[in-house]
Amino acid sequence: MYSLLSASVLAIDLARHPSGVAVADVVDRVLALTPRELAGLHAPASPAVRERVLAACSDAPRMSTLMRGVAATVADGLPSVDVSRSIVAALSETMTGGLVDLLELLRREPPLHGADPDAAQVALDAVAAAWAGREADLADLAALRAPWSEGLDPVPPALPKASYDEALRSVLEEVSRRSPARWQLVADAHGAYRGALRWSTAMHEACRAAYDADRLVDVARAQLAAARALRLSGASTGVEAHAIAMAVTAAVQATCTADLIAPDVTVALLTPWQAGT
Repeated sequence: MYSLLSASVLAIDLARHPSGVAVADVVDRVLALTPRELAGLHAPASPAVRERVLAACSDAPRMSTLMRGVAATVADGLPSVDVSRSIVAALSETMTGGLVDLLELLRREPPLHGADPDAAQVALDAVAAAWAGREADLADLAALRAPWSEGLDPVPPALPKASYDEALRSVLEEVSRRSPARWQLVADAHGAYRGALRWSTAMHEACRAAYDADRLVDVARAQLAAARALRLSGASTGVEAHAIAMAVTAAVQATCTADLIAPDVTVALLTPWQAGT
């Protein structure tokens, strides 16, 4: 469900997650782990603690489950206006993936892929604790997080230096400053692009370009920064939140890969975002 190739999907989900900022911080830190830092992680929490925390997160709604319910609801015709509004609200608030998807992503990607199993488990437990928020027992959360906090500085390091630093900083700072009226312009512009699948096609090209240039981790970390900015802004909730998040992540992807993609792809990715300037 999640992959570094399409880190924007994870960023969009974290922008809506109640603990999205905390999760983005931990995932960012995991992606930046060095071999030396991994060597300092050991003695993960007990399996019993881990199972209790994971169980506390297992009932979260998923888009796949919700869509089955939507299909059943509309099978006999369009629902009433009130029901339709409820469906739209639920769709706008439900995440595409879940904690299991995120843990599987981190297991199969560097730096955790091929790492010492205990070290990798400490990192994965920290992600699970952040995701759980206050849904799990506080003592269990502390126990699950302790080996991570004690083994290294958990604060994510700065993004690596790149030619797009200034442009990326400008986008991320602007996320916190935009008014509801400007965000509505962004959502409207994104809606015009969605019908022609321009967002999906352009994002696919920009993601493939990042992959070919061995820039996936750097772009993923930039998308996590976008998730933080969105979650901390007033644009992370509401019916238009998903459209706004798609526009922001497209702008981040374009900013990080502008030197790798065709100008028309850059325009397609940036146009909804720029509608709000």
